[in-house]
Amino acid sequence: MKNTKLKRALALVFAMALVLALCAGCGSSSSSSSSTDSSSSSSDSSASTSDSGEVADLGDYEFTLSMHDAETTANAIYLQEWADAINEATDGHVTITLYCSATLSAATDIGDNVLAGAVDIGWLYTSYYSGQFPLSDVINLPLQGFGDPVVSTEVLWELYNTYDDLQEEWSQFKLLMLYGNPGMILASSDTPITSMADLAGRTIRCPSGPITDVLTSWGGSPITMAPTDVYEALEKNNISAYIFEPAGIVNFSLQDVTAYYTDYALYDGPFGLIMNWDQWNSLPAEYQEIIEELSGYDASIGAAECFAEDVEVARETIIAAGGEFVELSDEAVAEMKVAADEYAATWAEGITSDTLDGAEYLATAQALAEQYAG
Repeated sequence: MKNTKLKRALALVFAMALVLALCAGCGSSSSSSSSTDSSSSSSDSSASTSDSGEVADLGDYEFTLSMHDAETTANAIYLQEWADAINEATDGHVTITLYCSATLSAATDIGDNVLAGAVDIGWLYTSYYSGQFPLSDVINLPLQGFGDPVVSTEVLWELYNTYDDLQEEWSQFKLLMLYGNPGMILASSDTPITSMADLAGRTIRCPSGPITDVLTSWGGSPITMAPTDVYEALEKNNISAYIFEPAGIVNFSLQDVTAYYTDYALYDGPFGLIMNWDQWNSLPAEYQEIIEELSGYDASIGAAECFAEDVEVARETIIAAGGEFVELSDEAVAEMKVAADEYAATWAEGITSDTLDGAEYLATAQALAEQYAG
């Protein structure tokens, strides 16, 4: 874990050095195509670097970043490193302050709050916004080949760069990162879940999205609730099982009230790091360029890798707490996949439009997942 963090830190230093070199050699650059007149006029100001290679003072900018995970979690640490790298690369002129544990905005409100400008930058989990990010949610489809965060991130970026409809989903924000979380698994407080029969009659916490319909077809009774409410719901026996990814389980101490974990990744969930357009356009083009160098695909892959590492640590914590990982048999997976495949086909029909063939989109995503997993 420490070695990988060091690698990330070195990568950030290298990226910053590259940014400064590019700025020194090229001077001012144009802003992104979505910039307004305010950002365009800023590019007419003094050159972004001095003869010594230092970034020129084009003003100071302070932004808030809201996320629902605690500051000690791997992704919070990663985003803090990202914010620090931007601050250093702009010679301290751009400051991004993290507000963790949903202290600035609830996870379910982050999209609206970023759009309204109440929050400058937000960490948005699409599963809390059912129906609003349908094409991104392709990796949310259970048992369709999406269970690894790095693979899903590769898939999302391939699709994003290929399909205008997917870009349109995020167009109301400045998209800084887009990546998948670790594979979601079933966990229970009483008896293990090793087949569809074990789901019958259970009230099971899960995020919103495709899993709610598929879980119903498997015989379970899904209920959506915030991660912060799961512990108490298990203690009070209001639920006996839930769906979550391993790092999230440990982040919310659910290993203390969970006995069994079904060791099979059902699906992934997309995260988007989004920024209010007005705040983005308030930045000089030179600072926008620096932020973009430290964001996008590369930063998204880094976040997904960070998530993947955290899973291994989480598994060790779960086992140390007495948790038992149980297997799904091939027969059980095949039985569950029948309903999951039917749902996926219906989902593909639902996203089909004049500009998009849903079946082709799904097939492309599945082929990419197989390719990157190979």
